[in-house]
Amino acid sequence: MSSPHILINRMNFNLPNGQILFNQLDFIFSATKTGLVGKNGIGKSTLLKLILGEHPPHSGSIHINGQLAYLQQSMAPQLLSSTITIAGYLGCEAKLEALYRITEGSVDNDDFTILNDEWDIEAQINKHLAAFGLEHLAYQRQLGTLSGGEMTRLFLAQTFFSKADFLLLDEPTNHLDSNARQQLYQAIQQWRGGLIIVSHDRTLLNLMDNIVELNSNGATKYGGNYEYYAEQKGLHEAAQQQELMDAKKLIQKTKKTIQESHEKHDKKQSYGRELRRSGSIDKMGGDSKKGRSERTQSKLLTMSERLQHSAETALQSAKEKIEIKEAINIELPATYVPSGKILLEIEHLSFAYPDAPNRIIENINLQMQGAERIALAGDNGSGKTTLVKLIMGELKPLSGKIFIGTPYVSYLDQNASLLKAELSILENFMLLNPDSNENEAYRHLARFLFRNTAANKLVCHLSGGEKLRALLACVLMSKHPPQLLILDEPTNHLDLESVESIESALNHYQGGMIVISHDQIFLDNIGIGRIFSVY
Repeated sequence: MSSPHILINRMNFNLPNGQILFNQLDFIFSATKTGLVGKNGIGKSTLLKLILGEHPPHSGSIHINGQLAYLQQSMAPQLLSSTITIAGYLGCEAKLEALYRITEGSVDNDDFTILNDEWDIEAQINKHLAAFGLEHLAYQRQLGTLSGGEMTRLFLAQTFFSKADFLLLDEPTNHLDSNARQQLYQAIQQWRGGLIIVSHDRTLLNLMDNIVELNSNGATKYGGNYEYYAEQKGLHEAAQQQELMDAKKLIQKTKKTIQESHEKHDKKQSYGRELRRSGSIDKMGGDSKKGRSERTQSKLLTMSERLQHSAETALQSAKEKIEIKEAINIELPATYVPSGKILLEIEHLSFAYPDAPNRIIENINLQMQGAERIALAGDNGSGKTTLVKLIMGELKPLSGKIFIGTPYVSYLDQNASLLKAELSILENFMLLNPDSNENEAYRHLARFLFRNTAANKLVCHLSGGEKLRALLACVLMSKHPPQLLILDEPTNHLDLESVESIESALNHYQGGMIVISHDQIFLDNIGIGRIFSVY
């Protein structure tokens, strides 16, 4: 019996709008841990659905040797109010009921058949629930009564509880707090089957055996984890840049060679004409030399065309291999905050939602000075977003004081809610910055890589990374940019390239920053200097 694998053979697949997503894709996934990366829209989630059979390929084939289990990126809405029990969702309800009947004295053969000798079924369930911090939940608890965080962790527990040969996980760390992420990392390390994971979480990707990058040329496999992939990709890109430089040099050299050959030939022709005029050679000899010269010129032209075509082909080939990646390079002096300036001071802050039995915020004290960068830490539901809403004045505290030392404060959530979906990026910029003219708006947007017609894209057609980049442009390039910037889970739903682009923009920002994020590498890369726990 052959080992589990997924074989993709010359597969073609187009989107409904006709866009070619996969063209003659050939690839094989073995039963190892594989991270699937690539730009938003390149087809990572679609590839998982093709493997699952939810989308049929237009041509080619996908052969699967083994069983699959799938964790999708977002939960099905109907489960939020479902009366299905935890045992039912895990597919164990019938076995548990059979076990209970047997322990109470049943000798019915059907019960023994249903149980199928899994006498440790309770221990198996408890093990997988405990792995994601759900050991407190009763088997008969209905899904509709779970919190969002409990529901997400139950989905993970159910996926790892399966006896599949391959687990397919689509952005599994989205919406997970730090504790749940650690539980997922541990489950992944202990999993002995195959894994295919779509993720922008670099900590998770460092647990992989391989990284597969989807790009316009197909799929490229890098043996090793994310750090190794980033290193090898950097070397690969450097080699491609060198190939491009060599091709450009070849073009210049070819042009120079052709020019020198033509000049040498023209010089000989000129000398021959002078000899004929002076009578140094007779007419017959002159005509013979003229004929040879014309044949030489024809050969020279053919050779020049061949050399030029060869050099231009090499240049075009080198250009096609390179993915254009541009970093955001901006100066933001207006966001500068002096080191001694108090940007934010919170004293003895408390808050409770109406009819809630307990206060979600209790006696919090916090002071921010200068361009300090603080991350708010805590489990889902601990009050991080509530604290931000109190700072922004969207909620009123029960007690305590909040002092903000600047009139320029901006709050950016993961959905870029400040942007109007039906308007273009340019129109949103003008709406949020009414004191700017259109030329200024185009210039500012170009610095955030929205050049020319790209600025006219509708926000509803942007990827998650493009939306956040557009919002940062609208906010940071204002005539009065924020000196205090508050970000709520900014990297959710972004591809790795978008995350790096956002990191680049934030590293040019000179004001204070409060960030809610469970992505530790992102926090490190933007220079977070202090963790403030909310619980």
